[in-house]
Amino acid sequence: MSIKKLFSVLVIWTSMAIGFGAFAQNLTVRGTVVDASGPVIGAVVQSGRANAVTAMDGSYSITVSSDAVLEVSCLGYVSQQVPVNGRQRIDIVLAEENTLLEDAVVVGYGTQKKANLTGAVSVVKSDELKDRSALDVGHMLQGAVPGLNITSGSGRPGQAATLNIRGWNSINGGTPLVLVDGVEGDIQYLNPVDVESISVIKDAAAAAIYGARGSAGVILVTTKSGSREKDGRAKVSYSGRFGVTAPTTRTDYESRGYDSVYLNNLFWGTYSPGTKYANYTDEDMQQLWIRRNDVVENPERPWVVITQENGKDVYNYYANTDWWHVLYNDIKPTTSHTISASGATKNVSYLVSGGYTYEQGMFKEKPDNYKRINLRAKIAFDVTDWLRIGSNTSYFNSAYFYPGQSGINNNFAKSSGHGLASYPATNPDGSTLYLTKYNNYTIMDGLLMLLADDNFNQDNVDNLSETVDFTLKPFKGFTVKGDYTYTLKYNRYMNRAVEGNYSRYPMEYLVKDDASPFLDKLSESATTNIYQAYNLYATYENSWREAHNLKIMAGVNYETRWIKDLGAVGYYLYSTELNDQNLIGADPTDPDGKKRMETSGGQNEYKLAGYFARLNYDYKGRYLLEVNGRYDGSSRFLRGSRWVFSPSASLGWRISEEPFFKPLRGWWDNAKLRFSYGQLGNQQLSSYYPAIQTVSTSGKSSYLLGGANLPQASLSAPVSSGLTWERSIQSNLGLDLAFLGNRLEFSAEGYIRDTKDMLTAGEPLPSVYGASTPQENVADLRTKGYEFTLGWRDSFHLGPDAFHYGVSVVFSDYVSHITRFNNPEKLFAKTYWVGQKYGDIWGYHIDGLFATDEEAKSYAVDQSKVNDAQIFPQGLFAGDMKFADLDGDGAINKGAEKVGDSGDWQIIGNSQPRYNYGVNLNASWLGFDLAVFFQGIGHMDWYPAADARNFWGPYARPYMTFIPKDFLNDCWSEENPDAYFPRPRGYIAMNANRPLGVVNDRYLQNIGYLRLKNLTFGYTLPDRLTRKAAISKLRLYFTGENLLYWAPGLHGRYVDPEMAMTGGNMRIYPWQKSFVFGLDITL
Repeated sequence: MSIKKLFSVLVIWTSMAIGFGAFAQNLTVRGTVVDASGPVIGAVVQSGRANAVTAMDGSYSITVSSDAVLEVSCLGYVSQQVPVNGRQRIDIVLAEENTLLEDAVVVGYGTQKKANLTGAVSVVKSDELKDRSALDVGHMLQGAVPGLNITSGSGRPGQAATLNIRGWNSINGGTPLVLVDGVEGDIQYLNPVDVESISVIKDAAAAAIYGARGSAGVILVTTKSGSREKDGRAKVSYSGRFGVTAPTTRTDYESRGYDSVYLNNLFWGTYSPGTKYANYTDEDMQQLWIRRNDVVENPERPWVVITQENGKDVYNYYANTDWWHVLYNDIKPTTSHTISASGATKNVSYLVSGGYTYEQGMFKEKPDNYKRINLRAKIAFDVTDWLRIGSNTSYFNSAYFYPGQSGINNNFAKSSGHGLASYPATNPDGSTLYLTKYNNYTIMDGLLMLLADDNFNQDNVDNLSETVDFTLKPFKGFTVKGDYTYTLKYNRYMNRAVEGNYSRYPMEYLVKDDASPFLDKLSESATTNIYQAYNLYATYENSWREAHNLKIMAGVNYETRWIKDLGAVGYYLYSTELNDQNLIGADPTDPDGKKRMETSGGQNEYKLAGYFARLNYDYKGRYLLEVNGRYDGSSRFLRGSRWVFSPSASLGWRISEEPFFKPLRGWWDNAKLRFSYGQLGNQQLSSYYPAIQTVSTSGKSSYLLGGANLPQASLSAPVSSGLTWERSIQSNLGLDLAFLGNRLEFSAEGYIRDTKDMLTAGEPLPSVYGASTPQENVADLRTKGYEFTLGWRDSFHLGPDAFHYGVSVVFSDYVSHITRFNNPEKLFAKTYWVGQKYGDIWGYHIDGLFATDEEAKSYAVDQSKVNDAQIFPQGLFAGDMKFADLDGDGAINKGAEKVGDSGDWQIIGNSQPRYNYGVNLNASWLGFDLAVFFQGIGHMDWYPAADARNFWGPYARPYMTFIPKDFLNDCWSEENPDAYFPRPRGYIAMNANRPLGVVNDRYLQNIGYLRLKNLTFGYTLPDRLTRKAAISKLRLYFTGENLLYWAPGLHGRYVDPEMAMTGGNMRIYPWQKSFVFGLDITL
């Protein structure tokens, strides 16, 4: 006897049993449920509210009406509906459900049965994405596929995800090839509702069919098509979502004016003794103190007091301004709506869909917002029984509006400094603050003026794609397919900048118009990107003697891409509301009153061609062979180096199909061993034309001639005559197992990838040549990694219904080493060297903080290399950092600054993510469904960059706007000797030659994290209620994204670990979480 597997089946109430049950006679039905091997244990037999579960011998007993319909289901079998028709005994034979192994998996230029795959391919089905509230498909894939790493550059609405497969493919970067229905596309432009499946191709065996374009892996997205419903009608579906977003980190920054002034002056005073950042007098501080706990302004203690100084009215600021919540909203609305209709007749299938998404951003005044529209129309015609013609049209439009300076992150950078909580949001007359009497620093570098006036930005993307295809089947086993795609992508960007208006003294109104970003100007740019692709390929399949199965595919691919950039900047427009280059006025600085306008542009074009073939053979589904080959040519290289051949081969052994395995099949369902080896070219380079020298005319001379900086042309670095493709050589060993009726599944991969001939600086040229070093193919990189997937799913009878549940875990890890590089002395200045572990972090060891001034003065080690004399003119004191002199030379330094002679500089961590994982839990019962998804990284070292103000606070700049509440509790003092940070001192985290700016192990962070990535809870109404309204399915649900995170190795709760992963100073749009309620209706 064996226990088999099937998909989880929802309870179906039959309308006849509901509508006429009262008039039918009840009877008890008995019988057995068996399969080809014997009794089926745990099968659910039900009709309406009556149900039973089969016993050890497969028997059941159930009382139903004489005209009821029994539904029989069990994990591992095809469910059946059996009419009772007055019978009192019904024996049922269930057929095995083998779809998990028979499922067609989309691969390059075709499909394969999952059981016959020999490459490393992971598949994500549409059901795994449908409830995610992330805005795009890329972010939905985070943590769902082993070896697929998803990151993001910021948390702004519409921010695209960055995809990476199995770590760094090259020191020059490289991203996976994304194909949508076989054509190169952008995963961000997809409507998640349109996705049927996503195949992630990770090894050379499966990717070689795409040759040089697939060296960093391939992601194949298949969109849904129309299918014929049982009743022949069209299927119409609507999904609506309404919710809010909020930052993932704390936003309760210091809002008490007294504390804000005190803290910034404290850090400033230790940097510049005897001076203050903000010149508040003792009387001013007393005024701030008595207002310290006024969350809102008290009329008896106004936040702005006008007094006279030197015969002039002046503003005195005593506010408690919560600048974060003056500038930004924590809670913002978001909504999305999608509708689709699909169906099929005998000869025609069709699907049309549309989607609209809106998300409001953080800015409180003139809120930034992101809007997206998706449209798709997919239709196919069977012209004859041997010819099918199809059309697939998609349109994507996005618009992102935001106020302030161009570049949304510039506004976050401005808001981080010179905004004391003692300053009010506006002056009493409503005018904007820019300068105060307390110092000559501009408040937030003018951000308040930028937000108050007509400064705004608009980023638009339009992407229209049309694919026409045909499928020709002239005789059995032979298929010819061809397609042509035309994609037009149009990016538009506009920035409107106007002069700033502010008031420093009462009744004195000033204009700021002498420098950017306060110059009156309109900046516009547009990029037109036209992509065309042609594919033609044929497939032949044949089987003989019920043992041999052969499949051969061969074809040709041709692609072109043309890119045109245009830009225009016009100054001094006649209107701040009508924005058009035709409205440019006279330049007031030009004596002749000429108009000022600047233009820019550029054009690029390249072509790709490829010839490809694949052979698949298997013997009785037991021994598997696949051979791929592709010959690629690229116009980006010179003649003689344009073409590269990418071959691969893979083998598979389905051990479970061997005769000796038969005794184990009762509990062990599948065992397959796979191995692949292949070589791919890589043409993903930073330049469109890496093989030729280019001339740039965008420069200007550094000297004046005739009162002007004249245009200047420059020549790029010389090019090596032997410049050619990078190569990626990959091997992969895989194991697939399934047990207990396919309830338990396990898949594991181990791989080695050697990237050869990476482009980097070659031999330096003599200085008399007057040019930089040319790039050559002189570097190699080796990456080793492993990954696995483990899943369990089952069901059991609980009360009136079957309880279905499942759990799955994905895990991956990799490390990379440089195996060839032109740096024999292993100098740090050359970045890389042979044997280097990619991502290693070098730094100093800290022996703690000096406990007393005496200990600091007596420390006989020269720390001048890390203690900038400008910051430490008087030497070290208690609470300063004690750098360890590891080499005993009496000075803190990097020695000769090379490996083996690095002084006190040593490896202290690694910046590459280790142990990526995802855990998915799901259950359903009585119409309720619950899914919980955790995602994270086990370990990743990060050292906060110099001037990373979110982390360092006033240690970076002693004029911080956003200082975490109770920040002083983390700072050293005689009363707080065990504090995390050293004694308060401004600017010591601003540059890399200062104690906190230089990398060290005391402040090295482990940003490994565990995140509750998604939580979904839903309820599907019973059929008996929805059918009356002609609704086949109605589901209500809640879904949340990025709800919680746990990062024990990261200090503080004001920096999201994924924000830290971006590196840099982190003055970027914060990460967001979402809380969304949804409604799904299917007619």
